[in-house]
Amino acid sequence: MSSKNAAHREPMSETETLRLDLEQTRQHLADTVQELSRRLNVPQRMKETAGHAGQTMKQTAGHAGQTMKQTAGHAGQTMKVTAGQAGQSMKEKAGHAGQTVKETAGHAGQRMKQAPGAMKQLPGAMKEMPGAMKQVPGAMKDLPAAGKRHPKAAAAIGGAIVLILAAATWLSRRHK
Repeated sequence: MSSKNAAHREPMSETETLRLDLEQTRQHLADTVQELSRRLNVPQRMKETAGHAGQTMKQTAGHAGQTMKQTAGHAGQTMKVTAGQAGQSMKEKAGHAGQTVKETAGHAGQRMKQAPGAMKQLPGAMKEMPGAMKQVPGAMKDLPAAGKRHPKAAAAIGGAIVLILAAATWLSRRHK
């Protein structure tokens, strides 16, 4: 084998070529032994793998937490808007229902004041009550579902209706 010396560009002797081959083989062997040692060093490889897994989990958990935070914020905003709309709708429906009941009670009260035999006309006025309730718009059909979603508001509205009916009854008995 004849190689040229890079520094002098003279042909290398066979001994020098063998020494160079031997040195390269030793270096290759040292690299191979080092790689084998690394592969056989299970505790160190486990630490490296665990470190990578821990870092991946940390990043994934951070991303999941951020996603949950955004989703919860969006859900909270949606619930706030929906509850506001439901409350407004219930308020409007209850106001309309209350107005209808008030008008019906007012008509019944006026009939009782105007007629000499008010007690005789009371059954007729009470019979008109279901007809007046039929005049409540179809939107009131949604009221039971809204009452289930917002029981405190429904209880307050129911209490107001009971008070109005009690007042109408009291007025009718007072004028006996």
